Amino acid sequence: MGWFRYPLGLVLASIFMALAGVIVQTQFVLSALAGAGAQISAADRLSMTLADMAGLGPLYLVFILIGFLIAFLAGALVVRFTPVPRTAVYAVAGAVCMFVMLMLMREVFFGVPVIAGARSLAGEISQAVCGALAGVFYAWMTSRQG
Repeated sequence: MGWFRYPLGLVLASIFMALAGVIVQTQFVLSALAGAGAQISAADRLSMTLADMAGLGPLYLVFILIGFLIAFLAGALVVRFTPVPRTAVYAVAGAVCMFVMLMLMREVFFGVPVIAGARSLAGEISQAVCGALAGVFYAWMTSRQG
């Protein structure tokens, strides 16, 4: 597969992150609504998650692609010049990318968190964990053995 594994890995890791991030953020929002007394069925959760995937997913994917491109290029330099295992490097790169991206989005949009499910520290951490998992996925997709 040669060099093609890098752009393919970037795109697939970004899609993974966008899907996981949207699913997690939707569940955070629905949990907050349920905590406020709203009755939300499993069917409601599924339909709202699918609606968010269709509505938020594509735009979130664009931001993630840009962020991961920068983060994984920086990670490649770390992998090249340090003895740190590449899976750990890309996991940290993915997590930091998501955390920084959420912070930058908040700054650009006048202090308003664009990703509603990341308004709390737990929501931000959940997005960063999804980013770390996407980084691990990228490391696996781009490994010479993968």
